[in-house]
Amino acid sequence: MSGGRVTVQDLVFRRGGREVLKGISFEVEPGRVAAVVGPNGAGKSTLLKVISGYLKPASGSVTVCGVDPASLHPSERSRLVTYSGDEPDPAFAFTVQETVEMGRVAAEAPVSRADLAGALEEALEALQLAGLRDRPITSLSSGERQRVYLARALYQDPLVILLDEPTTHLDMAYEVHVAGMIRDLARRGKTVLTVVHDLNLALRCADRLVFLRDGRLLYNVAPGDVTSEIVGDIYGVEVRVASHPVLGTPFVTPPSSRKA
Repeated sequence: MSGGRVTVQDLVFRRGGREVLKGISFEVEPGRVAAVVGPNGAGKSTLLKVISGYLKPASGSVTVCGVDPASLHPSERSRLVTYSGDEPDPAFAFTVQETVEMGRVAAEAPVSRADLAGALEEALEALQLAGLRDRPITSLSSGERQRVYLARALYQDPLVILLDEPTTHLDMAYEVHVAGMIRDLARRGKTVLTVVHDLNLALRCADRLVFLRDGRLLYNVAPGDVTSEIVGDIYGVEVRVASHPVLGTPFVTPPSSRKA
């Protein structure tokens, strides 16, 4: 098993006879963060679902840790990869803690109760949910529920973590917190693929940016190699790419609309 490496080769996915993903190839090394970015309808969420094994490609291949996730039993797959995305409003009033604990339901690997308890507390603390553990999830705001689903993914503790718009519904403080959490996961050896709409957030937390448009991968670059031409080609807008005055990372801004 090749660590947390993710390899996508000549991937094609069709829905209703239409090609949603068109010959996509890229690789993410273990312990790295790749942000999948692009306009609406580019195929970003579909790509993550195919990588997770929930959707099967029409052709091409996906391997996670050297194996096809779609070929695995759910208990085996849960040890390798997790997918966390936008979910419908909860139908049952499970508590926050019960919802997070569902991250280990499919796992069969022997783990001591003490280790499970420690992992649970770590996941709750990482998303600042310890004070909400006994609250029913139906009573939470959409932003709070998003943090619960992220904590559930952390508690599952796979090698590869797929996050579909993890900062949706979050305010600015938690958005920054989640960006730091993603970097911390990579430092701990996890491989993270995340769909991000905020390009500046992607530039801040990712090692590679995978740009999709119309189901095709057009660019796969390091943050420092992102240019105004790339952004303009993907999004069809004129922007400036400069260095952030504090962080030193690339920063994208639209040109001023003010007239002198």
